[in-house]
Amino acid sequence: MSSIYKNNQAKTDLMNLYDKKLKDLQIDFTNIDIDTKFGRTRVVKAGNCTGKKIVMFHGYNAGAPITLEAIKGILDKYCFYVIETIGQATKSAESIINIKDDSFALWVDEALEKLEIQKANVIGISYGAFIVEKTIIYKPQRIEKCILVVPSGIVNGNLWESITKLTFPLIRWKITKKEKHLKSFLSAFVPIENAFLYQMLSVIMKGVKLDTRIPKLLKSKEVKNFTAPIYIIAAKNDIYFPGEKIARRCKELFSNLKEIHLLENSKHMPSKFTYPIIQQKIMEWIN
Repeated sequence: MSSIYKNNQAKTDLMNLYDKKLKDLQIDFTNIDIDTKFGRTRVVKAGNCTGKKIVMFHGYNAGAPITLEAIKGILDKYCFYVIETIGQATKSAESIINIKDDSFALWVDEALEKLEIQKANVIGISYGAFIVEKTIIYKPQRIEKCILVVPSGIVNGNLWESITKLTFPLIRWKITKKEKHLKSFLSAFVPIENAFLYQMLSVIMKGVKLDTRIPKLLKSKEVKNFTAPIYIIAAKNDIYFPGEKIARRCKELFSNLKEIHLLENSKHMPSKFTYPIIQQKIMEWIN
């Protein structure tokens, strides 16, 4: 198996950033390593052990520390399990999972079985929402309630806006290696005030072999038998998955859709200013 990292230094730098962020959160947590047929899977458990269990799937290459930061304010109320995606810049194995078949759902199923969680309240963020969608299709019985945050696999972004704000700056950076072009690319979806995200994503862009496979959009026939309550948080200024477009499509897709909340003035990666809103919505919906 080849590494997802371009060199050992990139992996070291990213894991150091991972550890620093987790330490800076100043929370109690437990690392759980699960062996699955797809590879070793890291689960970070945090929060109130006697509270309702919530299983979280993070965004692309984001990992547990960034995910837990967004819900830190409600850790005292719930028991969170952040399952780190295999094949991404996390503490899980680097093996690549097939995105076209039921592999992700089988991986989730095995992880939940070994965590002794029969039916879960799940939250999927960005790429993590795609993993939840695979579970909806192939293992719907595993889901009690479902919250999708800035979800992939529902709609595509505006083509011209993506070209001008993402593709062109990325090409300029790859040709010139100038930091201003990389920052221009990142600023399309990262909150301007979040210096840590810029630092982490800069290392990822330079040192990780990025997975360019694009998840297929969810189809109505794939979710017609899914009956568990589903809730959506989308961002109005999301360049990847525009909030209002997400809202329209979700109303068409899910007969069991309970509520959609649109984050105002928010890019794809939500600002820290939106964390209290996200936490409030999770509490309302889970309770």
